[in-house]
Amino acid sequence: MPHVCLQQALLPERAEAMHQALREARFKRHHHGPYPLHIAPLDQQQPSILTEFCAWLKTADSAAYHAKLVGWPHALETRQVQVSRMDVGEHFPEHLDTEEEGLAVVYNFTRPWEERFGGVLAFAHPDGDRDLMRVPPLFNSVFLFRAVGARHRVTEWTAAAQGHQRYSITTFILSKR
Repeated sequence: MPHVCLQQALLPERAEAMHQALREARFKRHHHGPYPLHIAPLDQQQPSILTEFCAWLKTADSAAYHAKLVGWPHALETRQVQVSRMDVGEHFPEHLDTEEEGLAVVYNFTRPWEERFGGVLAFAHPDGDRDLMRVPPLFNSVFLFRAVGARHRVTEWTAAAQGHQRYSITTFILSKR
């Protein structure tokens, strides 16, 4: 699976401020029933470093930056930015994001994270009986992957994580229309 994973994606003080802004954000249940997690609609947030970062993710400069990180050969545009939170018992079932060419970009702001907490981004092996790749939601990391046909899920945020949430910001940067 073509991908890039970077740790220390943002300057430490920006990452800390982002984590705090996520803790203060207004979340609600995801509108699509099969997705048991929370989202923070950007139009319902107070101005903050979170809304500033998400606004940048929607720009042509952001699309060009992320494309350059992976050496993407064609022009891309941001189509969606989603801020999410997982509480104990929540997960994101196996799914395909898109059949369009481009990138999915996941910024992680989960603090703390331990393996026993779950919340791992897992990609299905083509034969379907195991995971091809598992990506933990490490604080201040970004994971970019080719979006088309990438069957994946996020494992359950377990009771061991009681009192903590899994925070991420996902953007889809796809071929220009």
